[in-house]
Amino acid sequence: MSDAKYEEVTNYFKERMAESKKIAAGRGKEARIAAAEAKKASGVQTWRQMTGVRLMAHEISHVGNKPFMIGFAVVAGLGLVAQTKFSDDAKANSEYWSTFHGDGKKAGHH
Repeated sequence: MSDAKYEEVTNYFKERMAESKKIAAGRGKEARIAAAEAKKASGVQTWRQMTGVRLMAHEISHVGNKPFMIGFAVVAGLGLVAQTKFSDDAKANSEYWSTFHGDGKKAGHH
């Protein structure tokens, strides 16, 4: 075998050995603990660790949730419009409002 071919094969096996040692170092209880500590130290949160606005923004960013969020925004917008249009006159003329929130003209009913 020529020296160039021998050198090529030797380098190949050295690379394979280094890769095998790297994989072996990643196994075992100590390696899992070290990996968990490194992940915790990185500061990146999973969706299970997020709360509030950060979680909501994370969920909105997913493509599959976009139709739901569009529908949610439309319903919330329509609810806001309906609430602002519900004037004092409308409250006074509303049987539901007067029964449960207003002057109680049907107080014995509920």
